[in-house]
Amino acid sequence: MTKGSFNAKISAEFTPPKTWRLVKQLSFKTHLLTRDDIKILKEIGVNIADTGRITCKVGMRTDLASVPRAVWGIISPWDVARAAVIHDHLYASLRSYYHSDGMNKDTWRKARKLSDKVFLWGMQSAQPFVKKYKIYPAYWAVRTFGRWPASDKE
Repeated sequence: MTKGSFNAKISAEFTPPKTWRLVKQLSFKTHLLTRDDIKILKEIGVNIADTGRITCKVGMRTDLASVPRAVWGIISPWDVARAAVIHDHLYASLRSYYHSDGMNKDTWRKARKLSDKVFLWGMQSAQPFVKKYKIYPAYWAVRTFGRWPASDKE
């Protein structure tokens, strides 16, 4: 059973030294988010519709996936790229919210957990298919180490 769907492939231009800029919007729609989940993501500033569609706008900058070069033989950035772009938008919203005046730690923690779930669902919904031995290490890496990128100043 699919967890969601993407609207298109990534359409981006390279902006040295290591980022890409979207030239076409990219979105991921999932039916697994509850109304409360969507409300939390909206509260932190995610571009999400009531239908569960998360949209990355034209011009958004991304590094695709922050996979250390040493493990590219197992998991390369392009294996999980579309899910990673959506996740980058979610984490950019988390960072902005974290440094806002009205930041609530409980809301931030819930939103971060949801952001990582969306990353997992995106990888599970990708075409071409991403193998489980790539999906779960990528997911657990963001769960384990994502706290810092989700709260750093840009």
